[in-house]
Amino acid sequence: MSYLVLARKYRPQTFAEVVGQEHVTQTLANAFKKDRVHHAFLFCGPRGVGKTTLARVLGKALNCEEGPTASPCGNCSACHSINAGSSVDYIEMDGASNRGIDSIRDLTESVRYQPAALRKKVYVIDEVHMLTTEAFNALLKTLEEPPPHVTFVLATTEPHKLPNTILSRCQRYDFKLVPGKKLTDHLLTTFKKEGIDVEPSGAALIARESGGSVRDALSLADQIISFASEEKIAESHIAEVLGVADRAMAWRLVATITSSDAAAAIRTVEEAAERGIEEAQVARALVRGLRLLTLLQMDPNMPVGELGEDERKRYSELAQKVGNKASRIFRKMIVACDELGQSSMPRMVLEMAIVEATQTQDLVPISQLIAKVEKIAQKKTVVEANKVSSIKEPHRSASTPQSQNLPPQSVRPQNAPPQQRQEMRQVPVDNKQTQVTAPAPVTAPAPVTAPERVENLSETAQQGPWASLVSSLADNRKLTLFGIYERARVLEFSDKALIVGFPESLASVREMASDLENKVAMTEYIKKHLGHDVTITIKSVGEDEAGLSSVEKTTAAKHKRSEDAKERVKNHPLTKAIADSFGAQIQEVVVYDK
Repeated sequence: MSYLVLARKYRPQTFAEVVGQEHVTQTLANAFKKDRVHHAFLFCGPRGVGKTTLARVLGKALNCEEGPTASPCGNCSACHSINAGSSVDYIEMDGASNRGIDSIRDLTESVRYQPAALRKKVYVIDEVHMLTTEAFNALLKTLEEPPPHVTFVLATTEPHKLPNTILSRCQRYDFKLVPGKKLTDHLLTTFKKEGIDVEPSGAALIARESGGSVRDALSLADQIISFASEEKIAESHIAEVLGVADRAMAWRLVATITSSDAAAAIRTVEEAAERGIEEAQVARALVRGLRLLTLLQMDPNMPVGELGEDERKRYSELAQKVGNKASRIFRKMIVACDELGQSSMPRMVLEMAIVEATQTQDLVPISQLIAKVEKIAQKKTVVEANKVSSIKEPHRSASTPQSQNLPPQSVRPQNAPPQQRQEMRQVPVDNKQTQVTAPAPVTAPAPVTAPERVENLSETAQQGPWASLVSSLADNRKLTLFGIYERARVLEFSDKALIVGFPESLASVREMASDLENKVAMTEYIKKHLGHDVTITIKSVGEDEAGLSSVEKTTAAKHKRSEDAKERVKNHPLTKAIADSFGAQIQEVVVYDK
C-alpha cells in the first residue's frame, strides 16, 4: 500500500479549509454567491501557501453538480475527477516546461472546443512567469476574451516578471505566508488526526522553521513522525531532527548572556555543536530570544509568538532585571549573524560575539549622570567652605575693610607685579604652615599694532617691534610672508637694515625668503608700515646662533602655559572626585589659549 504524504492527504477540499488566506477565500466565496465569477484569475505569492490547491477548489466550485457553488460537495463525479487529476476538462500546465509559443498555440486551439464532461473548462498554468514573450503575446487575446465555457487560473511566485498586458487582463489575488499561530494550530490538528501527541512548543518550532509555508510544515511533520518512536513527540526531538536550537537552549543563552555569565553561555554553544546544530542556528535562536525579552520589557502582556505561560513568566521576570542592555546585545548579535555567513570560522565568530555580549553594561540615563555630578559639586563646595572657614588670615589691615570677610585666597595684591602674585604665601593654620598658591591671572592678549619707526634698537628691544610686524602680516592676509618670517631669527632691525637668519634645518624657507618676488614684497610691506625703505639681508646661521626668534619664544611660552593648565585640571580635587565616582580615566585635556 503506497503512503500518501500529509500535504496531499490533508489537502483542503473547500474554500473554508484553506489555511491563512481568508482574504482570498472570502472574496471568491462571495463572488460565487453573487454570480460575479471572473473568467481569468492570477494567484501569486510564496511557495506552499495554497495557490494550486485553491485553483483546484475553484475548478470544483465551477463544475460541481450542485453548483456553481462556493461549497463543492466533493462527492460528485466532477469533484472526484478533479481531485484525482483524471478530468480532461481540468488542465494543469507547467509554465516552465510548456513555455514556448507552440504550447500556447495548442492551448488557444483547444479553447474553442466545448468541455467533454464538465460544465466549464479550467486551464491552470503554474509558474506562468516562465513563459516567453512570444507565448505571452499569443495568449493575450484568448485571455482577454475567452469563450464562455473557459476559465483561466495563472499561478506564480514572481508576479513582477509578468507583462502588464497579462496583469491587466486578470483578477489578481496575492497570497501571503501563514502566521505562526494559525500554522501551529493547523499542525496540531493534523497530528491529532494522525493519532500523534506533539508538544505545542514542538509544533510552534515546526511552524517557525517552515517559514509560513503550509506545505513545508507538513513535509517537516512527516519527517519528524518517521523519526520519533515515542507516543509523545517533545520539542527536543523536533529540534534534534531539524538541527535547530530549541526554546530551552535559546532561554539558557539569553539568561546566561544577560547575567554576564560568559562561561555558561559558551558551554551552551558547545552543547549545540555536539547536537550538530549550526552556529547560525544558535545565533538566530539567541536573537529571537533577545527580541522576546526586549518586547516583554515594554509590555509583559504583549503577544510575541507562541509562548507558554511558564515561558512567558520566565522571560517577563528576566526582562525586569536586565535593564536596557537587552536591546544593545540584540544589535550586537544581529551583526554577528551577518558575519557568520561570511566567515570561514563561524564557531570562533559566535563565541567571541557572545563573550562581547556578556560584557555589555546598562547605560545610565543622562538625568542620573547630571544629578550625580551636581551632588559631587555640592559636596565639594561644602568641603571647600569648611576649609576656608578654618583658615585665619593674620594681620588684617584696617585700611582694607572690603577684605575683612573674605578668605585669604580672595585677597590678592592687584597692583603687585605678576611674579609676586604667583609667589607662595605662608599662612599659619593651627600652628602649622600651609602653602596657598594664588593662580596666575588671566589677561586678554594685547592687540597687534603696526610697529613704530625703529632706530638702532638693541637685540633685546628688537623683539617687541619685530614680533608685532610679523603678527601684522597674518592680520593683513600676507600668509606667504608670514609663513616665512615667523620662523626667521632677527639679527638686526634698524631704520636702515633688516638682517634675518635661518638655520640649515630651514634651508627651504631661507630660499623662499631670498626669492626676489618675496623679498620685494617684504620690503614694500615694511616701507608701508615704517614709512621708509629698509634693506633686507638673508643669512644662514647655526642652529643655536642668535637664540630663538620672538615668535618661537612666544610659542614656547604658550606651550608651557597650556601644559601647566592641563596639570592643574588633572590634579584638581573636583576632577579627581568625578573620575573616582564614575570609575573614569582622564584621556585628554584640551586648553584653549586665546
